[in-house]
Amino acid sequence: MIIKIKKVNITIFAPDPEKKLSKGREYEINIDDNGTIVNALSAIDKQIYMNPEGSLFPVYKGLIHSYLQLIWDGAEDRIYEDCAVNAYGPNREFMNLQEDIKTKLYPNSNITIVVHAD
Repeated sequence: MIIKIKKVNITIFAPDPEKKLSKGREYEINIDDNGTIVNALSAIDKQIYMNPEGSLFPVYKGLIHSYLQLIWDGAEDRIYEDCAVNAYGPNREFMNLQEDIKTKLYPNSNITIVVHAD
């Protein structure tokens, strides 16, 4: 079985007192072809855990230790309501990840997430 891999670009912003995310952080990751936003955030978290010197975590007074924890509500399997998500495929195809978290990301997607966007 051949597993196809796709590249995804994610930029994450969050207003935070420590100024770790207020200017935004960009990540380019590779996930399997069936990957969703949860898979993409997990891949970023894995990169961070493997290279903790470059980690911005913990944030928010030490309460948040990963992007999954910051953005994804695991109990409800959805993106937190106070996050704004703009997700587009390479030809500007819109992906409504807030409505359907199981949406398969397009290869070469560009996703911007703003945490606490309310």
